[in-house]
Amino acid sequence: MARLAAFGSVVAALALIAAACGGAPPSPFHIMPSALVPITPAHNRARAFGRVFCGTLKHFADPNGRPWGDCSRYLESVDAPPPKPDELSLTSRVLFVAGFGDECMKDVRAFGPSIAHLKDEHAVEVETYRSAPYASSAENGRAIARRIDESLKADPMHRRFILVGYSKGAVDLLEALDLLDGPVTKVSALITIAGMVSGTPEARAFRALFAPARPWIDPRCPTNIGNAVDELLPDVRLRLAKHSAPLVPTYAVVGVTSSEATSKVFQDSWKRLSRYAAEQDGVLPAWHGVLDGATFLGVVRADHWAVALPFDETGNRPKAIDRNRFPRDALFEALLRFVSSDLAKTDRAQPSETASPRAGQNTH
Repeated sequence: MARLAAFGSVVAALALIAAACGGAPPSPFHIMPSALVPITPAHNRARAFGRVFCGTLKHFADPNGRPWGDCSRYLESVDAPPPKPDELSLTSRVLFVAGFGDECMKDVRAFGPSIAHLKDEHAVEVETYRSAPYASSAENGRAIARRIDESLKADPMHRRFILVGYSKGAVDLLEALDLLDGPVTKVSALITIAGMVSGTPEARAFRALFAPARPWIDPRCPTNIGNAVDELLPDVRLRLAKHSAPLVPTYAVVGVTSSEATSKVFQDSWKRLSRYAAEQDGVLPAWHGVLDGATFLGVVRADHWAVALPFDETGNRPKAIDRNRFPRDALFEALLRFVSSDLAKTDRAQPSETASPRAGQNTH
């Protein structure tokens, strides 16, 4: 898929056309590029990650026991896979933070089976941060920073963390990194999966997605979504951005899906975003999921919930979530394989450095 930036004359032409037509509704957010902006070669590791993902996927079956098939159905930029992956071994601990309202989901948790698989098959323990329902990113960030500090003090080996953030969880982790003293001494890397690092113009759609009457919402969950939605708007996220480059090595994957491959629950938001974003997952424009300076690992072919939330494995999938089949277990494992290997190569290449490099400097 071409990586184009539609700035300048294109935006001006669109504005003139809209003005001439007179019937176009006002844009609820700033006009942005119609496609994911070009990723510099130094920051683009999509093909390298594709090899790891495809090699990992071969050893997984779907929930019905069937092969997943060609990995290009699930990831762009695939290449010939390597031989069978080596045993997964991590020197860092892993902390995962889920997306908006994960605690209010009924019978499903983001990457729940994936985390269980890593523990059962590879003895890799992924710690999960459970936030209060609809807590703000500032509140979560403070709690996560405290947890990291306390965990490091209690760990005799003082192992650093690989942080993994999905959707709003990526924003929570960015807040935590900003609060940590000497983050590179405590965190090895940050991985964002469809992370709302620059926000989304569809943030307020979450109010409808998490309405108490929805069949996937736990009725015991509070209804006070509050400011947690508004803080995901692009203007707010960009205003709150504190750094021009990542504080630790950062890796990003984003979701892109067609209307036909998007669940019914996201059809309205997909159509609204499609006026401005050729590449989006029904909630998030793809370019809003890549932190400036991050290492880009590619595009997954899944909508915003399919990439992480295993509704298709619950046995009681809501009718509105009808495009949910995706190899989440393979994706999560492949991300840890790739990032841990990349960090190890960086450490060997820079033995004299005492701190990990910033993201974008960890390519070879």
